Amino acid sequence: MLKVKVTKRLATFTLEVDQVIEPAFACLFGPSGSGKTTTLNLLAGLATPDEGEITLHGRPLYSSRDRVNVAPQQRQIGYIFQESRLFPHLSVRQNLHFGFDLTPLAQRTFDWQEVVAASGITHLLDRNPAALSGGEKQRVALARAILAAPSYLLLDEPLAALDLSARLAFLTFLKRIHREFHLPILYVSHDLSSVINFADTLIILDKGRAIAQGKPQEHLDKLSPARLVASGDIPNVIETSIRSHDPKKGVTTVATQSAEFVLPHLPASVGESLLLNIPASEIILAVSEPTGLSASNVLSGVVARIDHIGNRVLVEVAAGESFMVEIVEATVDRLGLEPGKPVYLIIKATAFRRL
Repeated sequence: MLKVKVTKRLATFTLEVDQVIEPAFACLFGPSGSGKTTTLNLLAGLATPDEGEITLHGRPLYSSRDRVNVAPQQRQIGYIFQESRLFPHLSVRQNLHFGFDLTPLAQRTFDWQEVVAASGITHLLDRNPAALSGGEKQRVALARAILAAPSYLLLDEPLAALDLSARLAFLTFLKRIHREFHLPILYVSHDLSSVINFADTLIILDKGRAIAQGKPQEHLDKLSPARLVASGDIPNVIETSIRSHDPKKGVTTVATQSAEFVLPHLPASVGESLLLNIPASEIILAVSEPTGLSASNVLSGVVARIDHIGNRVLVEVAAGESFMVEIVEATVDRLGLEPGKPVYLIIKATAFRRL
């Protein structure tokens, strides 16, 4: 558990953080200049609060009252920056061994081979950072941070330079790392899609103060100020596997634990895992069972909630899995949408984006 109660005077406002964050995949969300990076720097020991206390799993890291200020390298906190900050003169293997070898044997909490395999970078070990893509660099940086045996991991928008597909793929991988290694994460972002799809806990920071904390779906209404709302499409990220191919019809069938979907033919083997995105704006809602459609995929579900974010309306539908559907306000009234109402999701085969 991370407990933070600190103040820090900045140029345009005073940052006041008073949070208790349970071990989770937590997202610190807010507009540029709201104090997100400064908060991470205070936690990591790269900046010093004016006053207050920081404790991690009951261990004091900073206390103005008790004059405690643990050095960054002794806080057992991993930090991934916007840039990967890999050592350019070292190979990937040497970068990974840097933190791992400096960690005393008794304090090593992760197996080297296991982390490398989970990070999907085995084939990159003998390359130099200059030969890596942006996503590969961040995977290596993440693996290096984990191998230094942190008890908490901070990420400061490390995916800002990546396109949407690469961001969503990396976040899915990061969520898997969080689950497999039980590693608490605090992820800084101003990307609404990362919050909706991946965060267990959302902390909204605005002008140096937390205006909300809790499950993301419970606080989407707090994002109403225009400067907190992203303009890009909201993705629905689903993990699937190839069920079958029908070359004559030019289609591939994929399956999740609760549903099957028909897509245009994909060059992949039966049983292969795929990460797919269905943009929220590409899903059509119906309140009666549709017939005679060109769309290949129809799912029955129930409206779980309706959120208004600025001028945007997002409908969460429980249909075996949770889907976000973006509509206009007039559609809510016309279809009589409300939580608990049965609906159908209509998804064209061409709406799926492979990640």
